[in-house]
Amino acid sequence: MSASFTPPRRLILAAPAGIYPTITLSPENGWTWSAAIGAVISALVLFGPALIRSAAKAAAVRAATKKAEAAAKKEKAGKK
Repeated sequence: MSASFTPPRRLILAAPAGIYPTITLSPENGWTWSAAIGAVISALVLFGPALIRSAAKAAAVRAATKKAEAAAKKEKAGKK
């Protein structure tokens, strides 16, 4: 019996998203620029969600830190 396989869903989306602009832009821009644009689009599809998630977590940590610092300042000012 074989192990179950879960296909990499983002890769399934990223491959056509990168190949399509490469093929359609090549007559206008040449293969080099078309391949570069296709690679950038593929990278955005693959790594974009992870980057957005990490940016949201960083923003939440930054907001929590600012809130804690403000509470500490308020508490310190109240003790004086």
